[in-house]
Amino acid sequence: MFSHKIKIKLKLLLLLLIGIAIYLLFPLKTTSLLYISKDNSTKLVTDATPLNLFDTTLLTLFDIKGGWIRVPKETNRYKLYQAILFKPREKTRTMIMYGGATIKDFLDKIAKQAHLDSQIMLSIYHKYALFHEASILSKHYKIPYNTNEPSTIAYMLNDSYKHLDSFAKKYATPLKSKAFKKKLIIASIIEKETQNYKEMPLIASVIYNRLKKNMRLQMDATLNYKAKSHKIVTPEMIKNDHSAYNSYKHKGLPPQPLASVSIASLNAAFNPAKSNYLYFVKSKDGKRHLFSAVYKKHLKKVKKYKVALRKKLSIKRRAKSLILANIPPSPKLLPFSAEPITVRATLKQ
Repeated sequence: MFSHKIKIKLKLLLLLLIGIAIYLLFPLKTTSLLYISKDNSTKLVTDATPLNLFDTTLLTLFDIKGGWIRVPKETNRYKLYQAILFKPREKTRTMIMYGGATIKDFLDKIAKQAHLDSQIMLSIYHKYALFHEASILSKHYKIPYNTNEPSTIAYMLNDSYKHLDSFAKKYATPLKSKAFKKKLIIASIIEKETQNYKEMPLIASVIYNRLKKNMRLQMDATLNYKAKSHKIVTPEMIKNDHSAYNSYKHKGLPPQPLASVSIASLNAAFNPAKSNYLYFVKSKDGKRHLFSAVYKKHLKKVKKYKVALRKKLSIKRRAKSLILANIPPSPKLLPFSAEPITVRATLKQ
């Protein structure tokens, strides 16, 4: 005969098993396409996946293969677990979010290639994103050929927030704080100013040094926001733009991140180089930037860059004129005859 304590333990175990069975077999609604992270460490920021903390903890006991799976919209957790563990992953294509690109441009590109509605994706993005721009990081994303809007946005946001959250924890700067938003804004300016990862910390040092001295940033990148993302900054644009994004007129940072940021520009924003630089300008070849702490030295470098730029433009104009001068004239076409055309047929004997 079992003792009283053993009977109680058996009853509790039985209740636990019944509870787990009910949990696994209870009807569940989900999206038809799910992205499963290999380590199940993705920070979930949308309701596009039914997996909760208990599920992700339980699944870490198994060797999970990351990737996309297709499941019925109405299922249960037992079938979902089976799909995660055993179902083949969907074939994917690579979509690249380039540094400095706007979310609208990126989603328009995905919509065109994957035959999705960019406006639906944009509305889902704004529903869950913490920031108008930069909530989806600049990186490569693996997206199924036959995808849908909610799953696509959920995957990219979840993947990006995993990285953003690691920065927040590493530097003790809460993700939803003003301090983190400031770093993201600075990273977006850096991303717009240079694609050279090595000089990003130096660009960051100039931004911080100018802010510390209460100087206007006076950076073209801040005027490349929203619809003006691809516009060439001209003196007229600087004069006519009265928004808070115009760092030639207003001190401090723009109110929002300008565009997407990379891990490199985020690193630079959190770890700027130590320098006394306040100015920078492109080198003669345009491949890097030259930095200065003194305005007079900066002006000399600006002058050299402008001279080199004028020479480059002059060479281009001369090359274009030479090409046009050597293009042979188009052949003169004979006027079309209004007379009827006679067709002669030759019969073989």
